Amino acid sequence: MNLNHPWKKNVLKRLILSFICILLPLYLLSMIIYNWGVRTLKDEISKSMISQVSQYYSGLEEEFKRIQTLQYDVLSDDNLNALGAIPESMNDIEKMQSILRLQQRLNAIRNSSAYIVDVYAHIPAIQKNVSALTISSFNPEEYDDFKNIPLSLDSKLINMNGKTYLSASYPFVTPESKKWPLFIVVIEISKDKLKENMKKMVNSPGEGLVFKSSQFEITTSHDAHFDLAAASQMLSDVDPNTAQTVTITNKQYLAVYSYSHFFGAVLSKYVPVHAVFQPLEKYRSWFVLLLLVSFAIIVVYSLYVYKYIHKPLYKLVKAFRKVEHGDFNEQIDHDFNDEFQYIYTRFNAMLENLKSLIDQVYKQQLLTHKAELKQLQSQINPHFLYNSFFILNTMTRLGDYDNLERFTNQLGEYFQFITRGDSDEVLLGREINHAKVYSEIQAMRFAKRNRIEFGELPENVGHIMVPRLIVQPIIENAFKYGLEKKSANGILSVHFARTENELLLIVEDNGEELTDEQIRALNESLSRPDEAETTGLLNIHQRIRLKFGQNSGLYVERSELGGLKATIRIVISDGGIYDVQTFGRR
Repeated sequence: MNLNHPWKKNVLKRLILSFICILLPLYLLSMIIYNWGVRTLKDEISKSMISQVSQYYSGLEEEFKRIQTLQYDVLSDDNLNALGAIPESMNDIEKMQSILRLQQRLNAIRNSSAYIVDVYAHIPAIQKNVSALTISSFNPEEYDDFKNIPLSLDSKLINMNGKTYLSASYPFVTPESKKWPLFIVVIEISKDKLKENMKKMVNSPGEGLVFKSSQFEITTSHDAHFDLAAASQMLSDVDPNTAQTVTITNKQYLAVYSYSHFFGAVLSKYVPVHAVFQPLEKYRSWFVLLLLVSFAIIVVYSLYVYKYIHKPLYKLVKAFRKVEHGDFNEQIDHDFNDEFQYIYTRFNAMLENLKSLIDQVYKQQLLTHKAELKQLQSQINPHFLYNSFFILNTMTRLGDYDNLERFTNQLGEYFQFITRGDSDEVLLGREINHAKVYSEIQAMRFAKRNRIEFGELPENVGHIMVPRLIVQPIIENAFKYGLEKKSANGILSVHFARTENELLLIVEDNGEELTDEQIRALNESLSRPDEAETTGLLNIHQRIRLKFGQNSGLYVERSELGGLKATIRIVISDGGIYDVQTFGRR
């Protein structure tokens, strides 16, 4: 696919933007919902596991405390105490009757719980071991093992010779004591029953439990590959009554455990993480499907938008750009009968009207400015003409033929420039030369009263085409309103300044006829040329702006010499090519 084609780039860009603006938030929202669901499910399962373990442990403790209570009650049994403390006071028949009654009570304890395998009473005085099921000879070694069990406030399960017991002796003695208890009552606990009961808490093949203390360990698991030793070690590090994720044999499990002071043991339950979150897998699949469908919809929608909206809009924008560059012949059409067809039709009609209006306005404005220029060129000041003849007459009478020749040449150049109006524009060099000739004529006229300072035009600007008669009328106004009535020390200064972007033609005098209020009013009239009569200085200002753009023009202010300072600003660019904004050239 060639992505260098503009419309393909636009389609790709819109697909990316659509993904960022639509699919990405949708994806993030879906991920947030999914993760929230996972956390909620994990929390609920964790709470369920914690509750299940706690309830099981609580029930187990209650059961064994009940068994322990029955065990303590046996310690106060009359038959047991008589057999253990004063057997010599009884004959053989009485002893046997007491043993049988004791056996019946032990059997009642045995039958009270499924966890009890047998209940034993070790009685050294009669050298018998009485259980709920049998009567056997006294075993001193077994008796010593039970006697040496550390004393605890709570009778805890102990492991001895692979079996689990609850042990209680009377009277209570410590292993360090040299005294012997009169008898010891031992209840053997069935680990198989414990394990069988624990399996009821396993709901799925991957689940398992670990019941572990320093004395024994019971584990259940349907997973043949489950490492019980690693699980036992790992689960013992889990915080009690909380759910945590642990890794056992490279598998992750959600594990909880509860600690019992009665048993001195922990009961841990673990569930494979994949089994916990398996119900959410279908939602993940639906989420992926939703993402793919959304992407397909975005692609189709982007292509539709490009074909029926973007492409017609681009065609309209391209037509507007051509119009901005002066091409009013652009015509656009549309194949579909929709809103764009109406817009295109009105656009084409607007262009036709615009071409007609521009043609009328342009021609009218051009003719108007030409007429104004012709009028200005034809306005030869009679007073200047009369004064010129008087000067010629005076020079002739006085025989000042050298100045006479120079004056007539200057006068000829002046009227030649004024009367020859074949072109509306002249070179800036010719315009400045004409202004200089006019200044020299006036200098002869006011030789004793005024001094004229005329600077040199900067290099590389004399070839610029400017409107005719933009400098000489300003000099004429300076003499008429500023210097003509001065009896002495009049100064007229004409100089030029060039910057990087503009050329300044400056005419200033030291006349004192104009007040600050008059200068301000003149500036305001120049700032609104369309509302003023286009003659004199206003005519110059308008023609300069028409030629060089709105940033050019004529600006007046108080001169440092004391009179009026008139500045013609011409915006130019590097190389002396002026910047044209309206009807100029580049």
